[in-house]
Amino acid sequence: MDMKEMGAKALAELEPEGLSPEGAGWQQRKSAQTRIAILEAAIDCLEKYGYARTTTQLIAQVAEISRGAMLHHYATKQELIASVIDYTFYKRMERFIERIKSLSERQRVEDVAGVERYWDSLLTREFSAYLELSMAARTDEELREIFLPKARRYDQIEREEVIKAFPEWQKEHERYLFAMDFCIAAIEGLLLNRDIWASESRRRQLRDFVGKMLLAIRQGDVKVPAKRK
Repeated sequence: MDMKEMGAKALAELEPEGLSPEGAGWQQRKSAQTRIAILEAAIDCLEKYGYARTTTQLIAQVAEISRGAMLHHYATKQELIASVIDYTFYKRMERFIERIKSLSERQRVEDVAGVERYWDSLLTREFSAYLELSMAARTDEELREIFLPKARRYDQIEREEVIKAFPEWQKEHERYLFAMDFCIAAIEGLLLNRDIWASESRRRQLRDFVGKMLLAIRQGDVKVPAKRK
């Protein structure tokens, strides 16, 4: 596929409502800019203070807008949180696509450098915000009902996008799905243990091993389940 066009469909599907100005008027542009400021502030708050301490008042303060302006765009906390989740996934996809586009053909196919790009995409404020939302959704039923469907949708879109960027997997679809499961579980698990496993060389060795395993899975050197359940 044309790497310049990669991600356009995914980003269009994930783009939160109200992010792009409706019309060319000044008021429409200002409204979209305010929404972006609110959502960017929310990500900052989630990363710095965690979900429990992230309130609408704190977000408004960080965004440097009035409480009234916040309520104009997001009348309820539930509406705001839904948009924050959408925006977090949108920005995650945007950052990931930027990193994948930077790969050369050799890096992409032979060096399995996509693993490092995926790792880099986890070392971002957007992923920190995602983790806060994900962990909070475990015990917050209201958040869980909003978060899980959006997270599952993102997972599906991400898989569809990755296989476009790595077409060598297209003839081995079941192997690809298993490899994605393995890569996500291993690399995100590594991130969660980053502070415990403080050695960067140790973490790099594990990422290199994940890359070698993905190559072995793709080449058929590792037996994987015939079909995911």
